[in-house]
Amino acid sequence: MVKIETSQVTIKDSKFTRLVIAGVLATIAFNGAMYLDIAVTGIPLDIPKTLGLLVLGENPNAEILGHAIHIFNGIGLALLFGYVALPISKRIVRLPIILYSVIFMVIELVLTVWFGMLPAIGAGIGGLDIALEVPVMTLFRHIVFGIVLGVLLRR
Repeated sequence: MVKIETSQVTIKDSKFTRLVIAGVLATIAFNGAMYLDIAVTGIPLDIPKTLGLLVLGENPNAEILGHAIHIFNGIGLALLFGYVALPISKRIVRLPIILYSVIFMVIELVLTVWFGMLPAIGAGIGGLDIALEVPVMTLFRHIVFGIVLGVLLRR
């Protein structure tokens, strides 16, 4: 007689699921930081709204689509962090996961946002053509994302 054992994988045990949930929650925290810095500075640098307008133009559903795109981007960043950046970083130096996630997000910010996205939409490097506060605003948002990601993924 052959005995077959099955293992149950719960949602809590799935690395993929944990990363997806962390990406969603970190993006929500990013958005909270974004709306806070918009209220404080008066600079309307609303990423989901901008994304939606870039894709749909002036459309009543643009902001909804922008939020969906932004959440999927956050999930993608969490997956990239969890499956690529974190394992590589752990081989180089041992640090608390929150430091890895914040450093990852600062590197992502500089390489893809300051030197990619913002210049591509005509805002200049770091968004300096919008306002001098933009680099600080975007840094704040990405650090918040990194902190939330690190807190949610620590064991």
